Amino acid sequence: MALVALGEGQFLELKGLWNHKTAPPRPVAKTKVREIVAEYVAAFANADGGTLVLGIEDDGSPTGHSFKAEDIASFVAAPTRRLRSPLSCDHQLLQIEEQEVLVIEVPRAPRAVMVAGGGFPYRIGDQVVAESEEVINALKREYLERGVEQRLVDATVDDVDLSLLPEGAAGPGWLAARGLVLPRGGSPAVMRGAVLLAGRPPMVRWHPACSVRVFSVAGTEVRHGADRNVTQVERLDLPIAALIPAAYAVARAQIRRSEKLHDLFFREVPEYPTFAWQEAIVNAVAHRDYADQGRGVEIWFFDDRMEVLSPGAPVAPVTVEALRAGTPTHASRNPLIARVLVELGLMREAGEGIPRMFDEMERSFLLAPEFDVTADQRFLVRLRNTPVFETADDGWRHLVERHTTSDAHARVLLAHPGGFTNEQYRDINTVDRDEAYRQIQDMVNAGVVLPADRAGRGATYHLSPALLQAGSWFTARIPEIQRFLSSHRRLTNADYRRMFGVTRWVAVGELRRLVDEKLLVLVGERRGAHYIAGPAMESSRTYEAGNEGG
Repeated sequence: MALVALGEGQFLELKGLWNHKTAPPRPVAKTKVREIVAEYVAAFANADGGTLVLGIEDDGSPTGHSFKAEDIASFVAAPTRRLRSPLSCDHQLLQIEEQEVLVIEVPRAPRAVMVAGGGFPYRIGDQVVAESEEVINALKREYLERGVEQRLVDATVDDVDLSLLPEGAAGPGWLAARGLVLPRGGSPAVMRGAVLLAGRPPMVRWHPACSVRVFSVAGTEVRHGADRNVTQVERLDLPIAALIPAAYAVARAQIRRSEKLHDLFFREVPEYPTFAWQEAIVNAVAHRDYADQGRGVEIWFFDDRMEVLSPGAPVAPVTVEALRAGTPTHASRNPLIARVLVELGLMREAGEGIPRMFDEMERSFLLAPEFDVTADQRFLVRLRNTPVFETADDGWRHLVERHTTSDAHARVLLAHPGGFTNEQYRDINTVDRDEAYRQIQDMVNAGVVLPADRAGRGATYHLSPALLQAGSWFTARIPEIQRFLSSHRRLTNADYRRMFGVTRWVAVGELRRLVDEKLLVLVGERRGAHYIAGPAMESSRTYEAGNEGG
């Protein structure tokens, strides 16, 4: 008999717990086995159920046991006796290669199940974690909304294109082991998840909006009517296993090589790191609400950003707040689909993707990914192609570019104004550890940064107080002066005093400093004296205009 796993729980093979006849004795206390069975049954029941198999090793070989019949009966009874609420599980003893193994089928419990004296275990992937009763019950309430993939459809196994599924997907047995078909007399019953993943065309038979639409926008905002600036690049109506690679191919063609890191880098970079945009797409397809049959996934390319929209808000315990914080968290509205996508290599293991998205965007010196839920209940992921250098305040950028001794120093200060480590210096300047240390010491000796706050890995170099003070002053002055000069031809001492609330003589000193920095140019004398934008100020304006809108 095949050992199948129903739901997200999958198999659990408890290896090494049982004595077997072909290896040296390894006595295990019966009480320990009962405790483990109770814990793992509760963990499965608190998730989506599963199959517990005792007596099989990592390599799949059966090792059997030497327990007495009454001991086995006590193991089977453990879920009834040790769980609150008690749980009744089907079980059977199977002979596999002359070894006896115990198989326990664990149903999904309607409410959170507690192990007496042991709390509420919960199964995530191949891990058992402690969770609160409230969170588990919230997940169970969500089950009714995320059960679309587990509903039966009018289809046969022949309607599933096995060539789209992982190697070894040979028929009903493979599909049943993943909860995608339900064995029964005659032809197996097919779940919607099976045809969503690999249904034969036309796809509209199985879902009218199992699709990805890709749009290109000329500019940073959508315009309508005679000024319409939106082009639909592609509409893909395919089963999920084919839809994701096809969406990658279309999106990749829209992603440009960018020179937006400016002359500090002397190289082109992609607008978005590959992992980040692919993770946004695969999550949108895998975790969307397939109960919504009127809307598919949408990918929008603007001049300054990429947006991925999918029907349905995240399911508990995932929240927008946790995603914005980059906190590893996982729950899938479609766990059966997600499991197969992991086997196909299209998805990462639970909880890995979002933190790595943040890391990849940071390593590419781009702003962090943004997450939101729209008013029409669609989940939005936004990736911006704006480098952190462009978002640096004009005053800070001026100070860094005018008062550092090398491009390498400027790069790291623009990327990490709050301080940086040796590793971050190496990443941004493509040098080895020793060279990074030597260059950082040059910055220390020049008074640009302070010595490391501690020794060893993770030691951070912070800006010197003098540079911080100067940076604060430039940050407070330059943007305001730029705004004033954008609407006035000239700046007078009186204008400066009104803008910053300083005395006449303080204004004289600060204006002289701005002239020395070539941010302003003094024109005229005495009462006719005034100031216009200097070459450094004009350079800053040109930089901004040259990078506006992508």
